[in-house]
Amino acid sequence: MKKFLLLPVLVLLWGLGYVYWFYYNVYSDGSREGVLVKISRKGNVFKTHEAEILQPGFRSGDGVVKANTFKFSVRGDDLARQLEKAAGQTVKVHYVHYRRSLPWRGDNYDVDNAEIGQYVVTELISVSPSVSLSPQAPSVSGVPLLSGGSPIPVQK
Repeated sequence: MKKFLLLPVLVLLWGLGYVYWFYYNVYSDGSREGVLVKISRKGNVFKTHEAEILQPGFRSGDGVVKANTFKFSVRGDDLARQLEKAAGQTVKVHYVHYRRSLPWRGDNYDVDNAEIGQYVVTELISVSPSVSLSPQAPSVSGVPLLSGGSPIPVQK
């Protein structure tokens, strides 16, 4: 009789261990910094806050050079409101990385991020104004430019 109970108990323990390891055990955590370019609330059944940070540099994948973006879910409405206020600015966030995603924790960005898994931001560490990557050219109103870039006089 004990042998018949041992197998279901072992299967149950294996299943619980699998679920914990892949869905609840944190694989890694750390911080990322970049310009917050998007934050939204979406989902059909589970409404979650999703955001995207544009980091410096590029990354390649599948023979294509892509912008270095970090897409993630946001834990909590208060943190989402803080991030909404910081949109367009340089932010530093703390994240946790899970091996697999759960729908009530947010979207799965396996295709978009460099590493597979689900990234959830838990804290906004700092916010600073963004620095423009290109110098602002002086504007000359009413003067169209030729293809070479030199202004031509406008006749009135």
